Amino acid sequence: MHIIFQKGLDAARKNFGPGILLQGFALALVMIYYFHTPSQQLLLKVPAIKQRMGIFFPILSTAFFGGLIPFLFLAARKEIPAGRNTAHLLFMVCFWAINGLAVDLLYKCQAFLFGIEVNVATVVKKVLFDQLVYCPLWSAPFAVIAMHWKNCDFSFVRARQQFTRTLLTVETPAVLISIWAVWILACAIIYSLPSALQFPLFNVVLCFWSLLLTALSTEKNNENDC
Repeated sequence: MHIIFQKGLDAARKNFGPGILLQGFALALVMIYYFHTPSQQLLLKVPAIKQRMGIFFPILSTAFFGGLIPFLFLAARKEIPAGRNTAHLLFMVCFWAINGLAVDLLYKCQAFLFGIEVNVATVVKKVLFDQLVYCPLWSAPFAVIAMHWKNCDFSFVRARQQFTRTLLTVETPAVLISIWAVWILACAIIYSLPSALQFPLFNVVLCFWSLLLTALSTEKNNENDC
């Protein structure tokens, strides 16, 4: 149990500074929306764009904020293995595009289950469902398995051969702890906005989370993986 908490906390600590900045930026957007009318009118144009783009909005926007921007940051810091830029770029873009669809579906399901009102009771219900149902059942396991495949040089054969119970009993809980460290507060902020603006704000925080998840995956790979 100590190892699980240590791995999750170490990854969170590595990007603590950028995380605070992004959390603060997300909170600032919420405050601006509610207290600055011109900015509110500008932000309200985003849902119209999302509606026109349909399913392509969650795919492209999440691929951009969760995949492309963090990839460029990692590439600039030379943290991508030599000769693997294209493979890592495609992986990060596709990984987050899939997650974008999943999160968009999550938000729509929660709007159906709990309503679209912005009040304490609704926000609490959505945060609990997000963090205690969606994340343990999808977000954390999918991230661990996908990152394991990436760390095995995108080889399904090697990934299957190297798949151990540790991935489920240690790595997945460690990622889940990292998720809670970032997303409990972030979700409370996100769900404090009208439903139409929740997904765009999610993408803002996603930049940091993508880097954090990569840090956790990289540390694991450096220790013992493929």
